[in-house]
Amino acid sequence: MKKVIIIIVLLLELFLLFNSKIVIIEFRKTLNICLYSLMPTMFFSILFSNILLLNNFENILPNFKNKKNISIIILSMLSGYPNNIKLLKEDNNEYMNYCTNYVNPLFLIGTVGTLYLKNMSITIIILFSHYISNIIMYIILKNKIKIIASNSSISSKSFYTKSVTTTITTLAVIFTNLLLISIIISLLKYTLPFDNGLNSFIFGLIEFSKGTYEISICNLNIYLKGLIILIIITFGSISIHLQSITINPKIKYIKFLLYRLLNVLISIFIYCFILSIYKFK
Repeated sequence: MKKVIIIIVLLLELFLLFNSKIVIIEFRKTLNICLYSLMPTMFFSILFSNILLLNNFENILPNFKNKKNISIIILSMLSGYPNNIKLLKEDNNEYMNYCTNYVNPLFLIGTVGTLYLKNMSITIIILFSHYISNIIMYIILKNKIKIIASNSSISSKSFYTKSVTTTITTLAVIFTNLLLISIIISLLKYTLPFDNGLNSFIFGLIEFSKGTYEISICNLNIYLKGLIILIIITFGSISIHLQSITINPKIKYIKFLLYRLLNVLISIFIYCFILSIYKFK
């Protein structure tokens, strides 16, 4: 396995050497997405979710038996993946990882809905389909999910310092993986023989933020664009998967991947169902 990794890295080095102009252009596009689309939405979402977690956010919830689990779901909804993996890293609760893979809502509504699609109705349908599919995943896996115990409270100074440190670490992992993935996208962009729509879909499965933009500018029906973007954000992309494994190496990737695919199928069904009602009206 190590030999294979060495060969792949050397090939990427050669690609960088002989195609530096192409890679620099792709790096600039990725950096623009990181700085102007992801950073403004993810930084505050991740920071606030960590502050709430460290201050035992679950204590303000009704006295459910599993209110810590519910608080993790709510915080995952607010902050988006892969922060859900970070929130669950210390709890060793494998199946919660499979039903808390929510896209950052600020990115979906603010960036995809307002700037990319420019259609808030379809964006809301995407958001509902995505959220409901994760909730159904939780219901399916409910009997396998452990009840998480509440953390002991920490001092005001400690929770702020820890929240900022955790946020910076999480963003560093995210952006490092994005830049690495951009090399692979550069390689594929000039070698894939397919049309723009299929290429954009493949790029989305590799890196979701770039893929959603590429799909939004394709000459496709708005409902089809919405479906493809839903598939991309629910699958999460290979980039998000790598980030998740980097944050928590204990994740069993094959199982993680299979549950992502199940989540995608559920979300497609919900999207088509909601869209049929929406179009009928």
